[in-house]
Amino acid sequence: MKRLFIATKITLSPVLLKTIAELKNGCRFDQMTWVAQDVTHLTLRFLGKTSDEQIPYILDAMRTAAGKHQPIQLSLDKLGIFGSRYAPSIIWFGFQEFSIYKILFTDLEEILTKIGFEANHGNFVPHITLARIKQVDNKKKFWKLIDDYQNIESQFLNIDHIALYQSKLSGNGPMYRELGACQVGGSV
Repeated sequence: MKRLFIATKITLSPVLLKTIAELKNGCRFDQMTWVAQDVTHLTLRFLGKTSDEQIPYILDAMRTAAGKHQPIQLSLDKLGIFGSRYAPSIIWFGFQEFSIYKILFTDLEEILTKIGFEANHGNFVPHITLARIKQVDNKKKFWKLIDDYQNIESQFLNIDHIALYQSKLSGNGPMYRELGACQVGGSV
């Protein structure tokens, strides 16, 4: 069994990298695991533990769904937090508007459920994880910092491919290996 997800690798702009560095500095006394920039990605669908036999079917599903769409342009323009004000769990960059990307997700989801994957019942919130929060010592200071960075400079992302990745978790953070990819609006 492999731990799999479908995503697009992302390179963040120097301005957003500076924003991350400033957030990291502002949270230096908190317990967080920051995502290494060389593994930054935008997840389309997390699959979880998956057998090797299902991989060709997943790749076919990706090609079919991606072939229905032209490349997608998204504006990365939002800083967000998962969890509650009392127990924040993830710091992320996301999108004010992602309806076209959600259609790609819906098309892929329909095919994946037909081939035996359980439907994704959560809200679809496309995002780029910046940090996983273990503990915030001063929540008032933390939320002030997050509020101060609500007006991030936007970056346009061109989603012209999607890839199937295997994720291996380790003490040094996750390691990803690409198992296959396809073009959005074209073939592999």
